[in-house]
Amino acid sequence: MSRMRRKTLLRAGLVVLAASLAAGCIFFPSAKDRALRRTPSFKAGYGDGCAAASAGSANYREGPYRDEALYQSDAAYRAGWSNGFQTCRSPQDMNNLPGANPVPQPVPNR
Repeated sequence: MSRMRRKTLLRAGLVVLAASLAAGCIFFPSAKDRALRRTPSFKAGYGDGCAAASAGSANYREGPYRDEALYQSDAAYRAGWSNGFQTCRSPQDMNNLPGANPVPQPVPNR
């Protein structure tokens, strides 16, 4: 095996190793993240975010329910609310997000 080929294989191996180590961070949260998820503030925020995502409202001008003072001041509540909202949101609700166009765009006849 040539020296150039060995270097190329070594580099490719290092890239694969680094990518797999970085991907492991997604599946295995740190001790700090696990501790945050156990706090009462995170659990309350998760419940409020999930309720906001699950509740159907006829008035789209109403924002999702959350304790604004707690959302602004408590990072655990804010993280829980975002996590709960993202987790409990149904795929059909993707069009009802602010800035999304609920009216489908017409497709021109070809």
